[in-house]
Amino acid sequence: MNEILSLESSTLALHIFDTGTFAVTMKATGCRWEPDPWQGVACRVEMMMPGHGRQTVDVGGVGNVECRPQSGGVELVMANRAAGGEVRVTTWLGVTESVLHVAVRAVELPDNARLESIQYPFRTPYLETGKDLGYLAVPSHEGCLIPTGPVKLGTTDFWHWEDVRHSRSSSYREAMSTMPFYGGQKDGLGYTAILETTDDFDFEYLINSNFQHAFDASGKQSPYPYIACAWPVWLAQKGKLGYERRMRFEFATGLDYVGMAKAYRKEALAQGHLVTLREKAKARPQIDRLAGAPYLAYYAGYPHLPPGYPGFEHTYKQLQNVIDDLAGAMGLERAFVHFWGAYATQPPGCLPFDTAPGPVEDLAEAVRKCKDHGFLFTLYNDISAQLEETDLWMPERMWKTADGKVRQGRRWCRTCSSQYVDLLADHMPEVVAKLGLEAAYVDCINGGFTYECYDPDHPLTRAQDREARTAFYEYLHSLGLIFGGEHIGWWNAAVLEYSNGVGVAPYTNPLLQKFPVPLYHLVFHDALVPFCSAGDDYTTTKGAPFEDKVLRDLVRGIPPMYFLNLWDHDKWRGKIMDSYAVMSDPAAAVMYDEMLAHEWVTNDQMVQRSMFSSGVEIAVNLDEIEREGMPGKGYRVTGLPKGKHEGHFQRQLRSADA
Repeated sequence: MNEILSLESSTLALHIFDTGTFAVTMKATGCRWEPDPWQGVACRVEMMMPGHGRQTVDVGGVGNVECRPQSGGVELVMANRAAGGEVRVTTWLGVTESVLHVAVRAVELPDNARLESIQYPFRTPYLETGKDLGYLAVPSHEGCLIPTGPVKLGTTDFWHWEDVRHSRSSSYREAMSTMPFYGGQKDGLGYTAILETTDDFDFEYLINSNFQHAFDASGKQSPYPYIACAWPVWLAQKGKLGYERRMRFEFATGLDYVGMAKAYRKEALAQGHLVTLREKAKARPQIDRLAGAPYLAYYAGYPHLPPGYPGFEHTYKQLQNVIDDLAGAMGLERAFVHFWGAYATQPPGCLPFDTAPGPVEDLAEAVRKCKDHGFLFTLYNDISAQLEETDLWMPERMWKTADGKVRQGRRWCRTCSSQYVDLLADHMPEVVAKLGLEAAYVDCINGGFTYECYDPDHPLTRAQDREARTAFYEYLHSLGLIFGGEHIGWWNAAVLEYSNGVGVAPYTNPLLQKFPVPLYHLVFHDALVPFCSAGDDYTTTKGAPFEDKVLRDLVRGIPPMYFLNLWDHDKWRGKIMDSYAVMSDPAAAVMYDEMLAHEWVTNDQMVQRSMFSSGVEIAVNLDEIEREGMPGKGYRVTGLPKGKHEGHFQRQLRSADA
């Protein structure tokens, strides 16, 4: 690998090699970021070729690169042979001040080949595990770090971290990124990589990997160094490149994950992806009742079961009693009550109302009680699902793949987003009018997954999919409702008021669960209320224990979230009150705030601190013992209107023999 060209700005030097790869030097410090250390691959193309199936082609390499210097940068044309013909990719690189600009301009494939993706810049830049002491910050769920140096974890967590990184799980495709950026730093010197074209992409991660799993079958040891790396996977648009793909690397000194998130926040503001809750509240003032309100989802069998399913009998009077208890004996002044019931028809339908639990007037009275108590109320809806056990089976409305077949795999997301508004408009105006709803929850349509549809009657690109979902959100707003659902992205933060599924879920790649950090909150905390993952709500035994969930979300400035059977309300009263007492006032105080900073005060994640734009600071101690002046499982909040708010959890076993 020989350098054939260099470009310089006042702060960066870009080195281009005869393989088509490149390196970047931060001139003030001499810190250098190198290309793919394994095979020296510049770019990888994935395509489908008739008669040959799926092919992966690495383009570039010595003798296969043409370098074309241009004003402000350099164009690289990289090629390689594949079954059926030549693959050629044209890219562009340029440097201005502390920014490296990267683009994929063109892709040429053999006749009849169908493009699936381009990975560029491939495995570049990277951190070498154990040598480059730093981390990657990646947007998996709320965000997480991939440390490349020594780490401190609990014993079995450490075993897991060490063992799993030697497995196939150390190579991971992130298909539902919550934000279009990532970053890396070593000794505080690093970069923030920001995608500028965000319609069609995934990310690929190497998590301290040497790809040993690829050598296991041959009984060989991997010859590669262990590395941590993230890079973009530019997805094809309907089998072609479709448009130029662009990103930039912003290099900086003194960089940490907070700085990376704040660099992307500027981009989100510039692109109109960040609209604050204060701005949204001008049109929908009921947003104010989200402040500090615990998310209490009471389940009565819907949408999974038809009305009257044995074991799920309930009444609307029972729901009223729960609401009265929340505001009465339990002392809650804030609550966001979700009811998973009320309808006689399973998704994608809903009406007529289910009257077995009582007349519709009893359900409307439950909504009125919430309003009288200052609470918010919503019903569960879903128009994306088509359940094979019901009569609402409409293949003509389903997602279609490129071969014209119905997309398989997820029964809760079978319906194409082009159909969402029409399906909900059949019911929601009547629901709002009869019940007086002010909030909506519609499941399964917010996630990072977006799709292409090939149905000739409702074709969509991923960009058009997002447009269809945005039109759906705007339709709900036109009914006077605030809106939220499950999971979140960057592109819909401007039009949602809340969402669950932001936190790290137990089903996340295990290596991406060990070092969570609130990247999403650092960018979007003041744009919506980002509740934790539904897979790790406060009633589950998976994930973190109850007191750790409270402290974890307290430092993020968000209220608690519970999913519970309606008839289990009494079982959870105590924990609802405990979490409310700890979390509600701080979450209410910072709902409209930007999260300015977050830090691990101790290097084992046990003591954490966050700072908000109103001056509120929140510190928590997740350890079992006193740390940094806080008792075990303790918390301290300063800057609240009522003054300091602090305490700790106590756990005591009481034996009947004592």
